[in-house]
Amino acid sequence: MVLGAAGHIGAHVVRALLARGYRVRAAFRNPRYRFVLEGLPLEPLALDLEDAGSLRQALDGCGLVIHCAAYYPRFTDRRAQAVARGLDQIRRVFDVFRDARVPRIVYTSSAATIAPVAGRLATEHDREPCFAVAKPRLRRGEPWPLTRWRPLYATVKTAMEHAVDRYSRDGLPVVTVNPSLCVGEYDAHPFSGRLVLLFAKWRMPVYLEHAFNAVYTGDVGLGHVLAAERGRVGERYLLANRNMTLGEFARLVAREAGVPPPRWRLPYPLALAGAAATELASLVTRREPLLPRQVVRLTRHRQQLDGSKAVRELGLPQTPVEEAIRRALSWFRLHGYL
Repeated sequence: MVLGAAGHIGAHVVRALLARGYRVRAAFRNPRYRFVLEGLPLEPLALDLEDAGSLRQALDGCGLVIHCAAYYPRFTDRRAQAVARGLDQIRRVFDVFRDARVPRIVYTSSAATIAPVAGRLATEHDREPCFAVAKPRLRRGEPWPLTRWRPLYATVKTAMEHAVDRYSRDGLPVVTVNPSLCVGEYDAHPFSGRLVLLFAKWRMPVYLEHAFNAVYTGDVGLGHVLAAERGRVGERYLLANRNMTLGEFARLVAREAGVPPPRWRLPYPLALAGAAATELASLVTRREPLLPRQVVRLTRHRQQLDGSKAVRELGLPQTPVEEAIRRALSWFRLHGYL
């Protein structure tokens, strides 16, 4: 069973499983995005993870669960409440996994849980720490990230990953995967794909100073399956590929989209002010802002990753990022996003 099967990563996981001969039960919450699974030979299942009873029934007969539906916070969420909500979901879902004695679990975390390291590439060993402290709506002894400021998304994902680790130490057969920025098709509710659209559709003439790692989502989907088949229980695997700057990424997108590349690097204070303006506009439009301030703040944390462990132990492919961008643009055009 794939939880979050209609998501960007989940849609690729489903295809990777089918290609390797698995029978797939594809669980999703929002039927609006089910179209990314059309035509596939699978068992579709509408499922709300808030309903533990329905999840327990859905697990019947499943020898493998790939959990791609972990909570991610919105830009408007308050920090303590967002952490509490993420931990509540982990408890609810993994308690069911434990009671159902699921033989194998792959949990989709994020490379955002990896701490930036000065002077070298960061690996799975460089995880952001957590420490137990009393906070609103958290149970005593639960992890409150972090020991220093990090963006909301990284904070929540780190707390959730530490919680999953506790289940693993208690005997649950979990393998955790940490994808970097995913670029590819089937991004029906653009999250990472928004960065592609930013330069291809809106033709953003400026960029920020930032360094990150990008990976083709098809490789990430197969990486989940390889983690299920070859990964060591209790281990974490960075699903990553190419370290690059945001300026380099923007120029690649512009070239593949046939639009002018961005010309100017935007100073951080101006970017932060512009992000605040898009957040104010979003209050009127009731849509997520084009560029939230937390995304701008994230650019101050340069993240360069070493994904060689997944390549070595799992056989993770390394599709060129240029191909990933081409596939993303083609899919966005076909479905009217671009």
